[in-house]
Amino acid sequence: MSKEFVDFFIQLFVIAFGVLAGGLVLFWLVWPKVESFLLRLNAINQNRQFTKEMQQLRFGAYERLLLFTHRVEPQQLMLRNHSADISTDRFVRQILNEVESEYQHNLTQQLYVTDTAWTFVGELKDNTLSLLRNAKEGLPKDAPVDQYISAVLQHVKNLEQNPYAAVQLILKKELSV
Repeated sequence: MSKEFVDFFIQLFVIAFGVLAGGLVLFWLVWPKVESFLLRLNAINQNRQFTKEMQQLRFGAYERLLLFTHRVEPQQLMLRNHSADISTDRFVRQILNEVESEYQHNLTQQLYVTDTAWTFVGELKDNTLSLLRNAKEGLPKDAPVDQYISAVLQHVKNLEQNPYAAVQLILKKELSV
């Protein structure tokens, strides 16, 4: 081998080693910034996904509460539970239990709605239970179910504003905010 050939490989090795060493130093200096950028990008994507999932849960909660306000509306309760061969006392217990059951079924929805919305839903439930209990008190002890139903529906009809529609409107407005 000639001396020129050896000198050429030595120079090639020095250049390759210099490029490799320079690349490692550059990588060592730049990598923390690249890694930081990648971590921030990942966090942004995770936050975006979390926000999307929370929005879906929030929409679902408002949907459930709108359905709740519809299901505890006295007309709907009466339609679902009316039976000709049931006593008034049993009918009243049945619809009171249904209202309470519907409320308990939707209890976790308060995690995804505002405190104001949940307060209105709770008050609607309490007022519905009071209405259903109080309507029975003005009737004779052996009053038929139909007379009880008429008393409840007449009371709701005499209200200046339908509380069920009002709560539904509040829920819809909150959802659009």
